Amino acid sequence: MTAYGVLRSEWVKFRSIRAMLGCLAGAVVAAGSYGYLFGMAAARDYLAAPAADRAAFDPTETAFRALVLVGVLVSAAGALTVTSEYASGTMPVSVTAVPRRGLLLAGKGAVVALATLLTGPPLALLSLTLSQAALAARGVPSVGPGDPGVPGALLGAGLFTGLIGLYGMALGFLLRRSAGAVSLGTFLLVLPGMAGLFPEAVARWIVTWWPSAAGARLFAVHPGTEGLAPLAGAGVLAATVLGLLCAAAALFHRRDA
Repeated sequence: MTAYGVLRSEWVKFRSIRAMLGCLAGAVVAAGSYGYLFGMAAARDYLAAPAADRAAFDPTETAFRALVLVGVLVSAAGALTVTSEYASGTMPVSVTAVPRRGLLLAGKGAVVALATLLTGPPLALLSLTLSQAALAARGVPSVGPGDPGVPGALLGAGLFTGLIGLYGMALGFLLRRSAGAVSLGTFLLVLPGMAGLFPEAVARWIVTWWPSAAGARLFAVHPGTEGLAPLAGAGVLAATVLGLLCAAAALFHRRDA
């Protein structure tokens, strides 16, 4: 089968996964609802804050916070592109049709990357719009899609979701089971949110260098001097995903389908 044929086949498989629609619909709901709730919480904190804190308020800090939760569903979608084939017993058929396993993995990865890359900016825009609407409704300073730094953050969100989709796919190849891949993927993505449970030095390292935390710098409108620069954060996440994909490719070649 040619490379184009593999891509076409993988796209058909991607669209036919029943749970995929649920993951994508859930991502839309998460981006909108959590974006609005984070905006409401930020507005409440702003109104209760002293004048000095109000002067330093940055409305963009709450604009894309929901994307980490969206990433959980994007990761699950990536994992399902692999684990659904193992669950249904069609992976041997795919391997027979495409004996070059590297080509099969690359085709699946291209479809996952493109689909999740393209969904990132619209989801980020939804989160931004509703979070800022929540701020504006309470008379709190807000921003719009055209404000400085925001368009770049929207594009960065696409790169983030694209990498997270590949991260989920790699876990699917490594674990072969939907429950295991989704559960482990979720835990690793949300670990920075539990950094306060660890000693201070460990917590500081997690919120700076953990792949999901580093990758989240991609949609930081005003990155500041603390933490990694957006490109450095993207590099950490990309290197992690590449390592997982290399491990997935090695195991995929060695294991029986």
